[in-house]
Amino acid sequence: MKQRQWIILVVLLLGALALAGCGVPHEGVDVTTTQPDGPWQTFVVWPLANILIWLNSMLANIGIVYSWGWAIILFTLGIKIITFPLNLSQIRGMQAQKELQPLLADLQKKYGKDRERLAQEQMKLYKEAGVNPLSGCLPLLIQMPILFGLYAALVAVGPMLTNAGFFWIPDLSYPNFALGLGWIPALWEAGDYTTLIAYLILPILLVVTQIFMQKYMTPTPTGDNDQAKMTQNMSMIMTLFFGYFTLQVPAGLTLYWVTSNLLQMLQQWAVTRFFLKPNPSIAAAANTVTVDVKAESAKPVKSTTPPPSAKRAKSKGR
Repeated sequence: MKQRQWIILVVLLLGALALAGCGVPHEGVDVTTTQPDGPWQTFVVWPLANILIWLNSMLANIGIVYSWGWAIILFTLGIKIITFPLNLSQIRGMQAQKELQPLLADLQKKYGKDRERLAQEQMKLYKEAGVNPLSGCLPLLIQMPILFGLYAALVAVGPMLTNAGFFWIPDLSYPNFALGLGWIPALWEAGDYTTLIAYLILPILLVVTQIFMQKYMTPTPTGDNDQAKMTQNMSMIMTLFFGYFTLQVPAGLTLYWVTSNLLQMLQQWAVTRFFLKPNPSIAAAANTVTVDVKAESAKPVKSTTPPPSAKRAKSKGR
């Protein structure tokens, strides 16, 4: 991916995070009494928020402790089950991209200096392998409205999480958006290291799970070393950005993100173990590319030095 494309991607992600609340105030809102404003809140944010509230009430009524934390986890699990067909398509697309990486690397070596020819051969390879180069991205784009709606729903119910603990977390509504990063030095100066560590665990888990998914679940980029390093650096920057962002939002939101990452890893393992099968089209395309590369390397090199017979003929003519 070129640097310009990475910049566009970062800008879009930043814009998405900035607009994810879509008018929901950071201090939250009582969705049970407040009317939604506009179709986005009416059909996405308010229904999701009400489902979260219902899950919490159901768990609390049957005596489940940490009902809000478990409600968030159950809700995340439900979202993963509903979007499983999209995730399956995404994982299959990513797996196909992984299998094509060695072939794309061969094409890079063969046509690296001819960018236009390289692009043509890459598209030809994708076509022969029956792989859509966007197959790993499109399902994620389709899920974006659901993810943003869930984020906004969690923001909306934020006040209801006050004093709702979850194992080592004293309050899922803390830290609130208004504090920014100020809660970290405040707890440090107060000597409340136990609470400080409690609220740092989830952001650390988020960064660790993100790094794991990027390292083991995404295809290694082809191209020169500089491009590969730039891609890896940008991925790390985005991971650290998300970690930084979770330090400024309520722990309930971070609990959702960490749970989503863990379920995604489990889903990835299950799909890879039970659903993925070798793609014969990719194997056939691999044979074609290998033959082409060998044929290209086997071509005789034209020599500018005349053969000995030509030299003798030239000397006789003199």
